[in-house]
Amino acid sequence: GLNLGNWVSVQRRSQDSISPERQQRLNDIGFVWDIKVEQWEESFSKLLQFKEANGHCRVPNKLKLDGFSLGRWVANQRETQDSMSPERKQRLDGIGFVWDVLAEQWEEGFNKLLEFKEAKGHCKVPETFKLVGFNLVAWVKTQRVKKDSMTAERRQRLDDIGFIWDLIAEAWEEGFSKLFQYKEAEGHCKVPAIFKLDGFYLGRWVSRQRTAQGKLTHERKQRLDNIGFIWDASKDKT
Repeated sequence: GLNLGNWVSVQRRSQDSISPERQQRLNDIGFVWDIKVEQWEESFSKLLQFKEANGHCRVPNKLKLDGFSLGRWVANQRETQDSMSPERKQRLDGIGFVWDVLAEQWEEGFNKLLEFKEAKGHCKVPETFKLVGFNLVAWVKTQRVKKDSMTAERRQRLDDIGFIWDLIAEAWEEGFSKLFQYKEAEGHCKVPAIFKLDGFYLGRWVSRQRTAQGKLTHERKQRLDNIGFIWDASKDKT
């Protein structure tokens, strides 16, 4: 018949006036004086459990662990970051807690691109490229779309590793480079229509420049003229 919940609440409210002997007896049986502190500790323990199993603290928003909504708790820590005690922040930092999810995702994408470049020697991620657990192709496209709104620091980091902002411009530069290479070797720009150089269809690229002559920028036309480009296909056959 005893209302135990009410009795426990009274002990918490009266903690400062309870005799040391009673406080000790309660402490000895693991009495919880501050429910919120206890709940935080239990939640932190769940996050630690998640990290030990997954190797990181990037908890999905809807994730539950043993019935506990860990995703919600993690989101709440981010929202209350400014009012959180330094001790709690330090403990979360100590296990690699992610305060800014978007920043963390960007860093992950950049690191994946860096790994790609180290393996391939360039940043031209093909559309068919697959990477387990991360969509690098989509990340690269997003950077191009957000180029103008991106921070100067991020743009510089991408520039430093040779990021390709304009695929069309990059493709043209590759074609011009191959044509220049061909001229250095042959002494002219009369490229056969079906000619390939290191797997690159140089003959087709040359034909496209002639077709698009009226649309080419003055700068590109000038560069082609400077290396003796043949605009008239009939002269190319002579």
